Amino acid sequence: MSFICEDVGTTKRKKMTKTRALKIWEAHKGICVTCKQVIDATREDWFIEHIRALELGGKDEDPNCGPAHMSCKKDKDAADHSAAAQAKRRKAHHLGIKDPNRKRIPQPPRAPKREGKKPLPPRPLFQKAS
Repeated sequence: MSFICEDVGTTKRKKMTKTRALKIWEAHKGICVTCKQVIDATREDWFIEHIRALELGGKDEDPNCGPAHMSCKKDKDAADHSAAAQAKRRKAHHLGIKDPNRKRIPQPPRAPKREGKKPLPPRPLFQKAS
């Protein structure tokens, strides 16, 4: 039985048109997908965010997208990148892939064997009664 390993990779992005962004905005009723607060579109900067990041296997489809504050972007991106890096490390560990740039921790030299006294000759366990 052979095992074929395919990397999921990231999903290719579709073009975010104005009509697509408006459709996503209306589906979520203008509520930020990260902080769950209402976005004032005229006064606050916002953008369309992927709920499940593409690098974590999310799809670039409208149900996976939602409006988000620009101020929420930094925290979500950091969490997504951290989770993706951890997933890649776990996969590499599971497949037995080692980092070629990782250096081994040097071990201290071992102490030499002692050559002090000679071992005693074996004694009989049971002595004969005389």
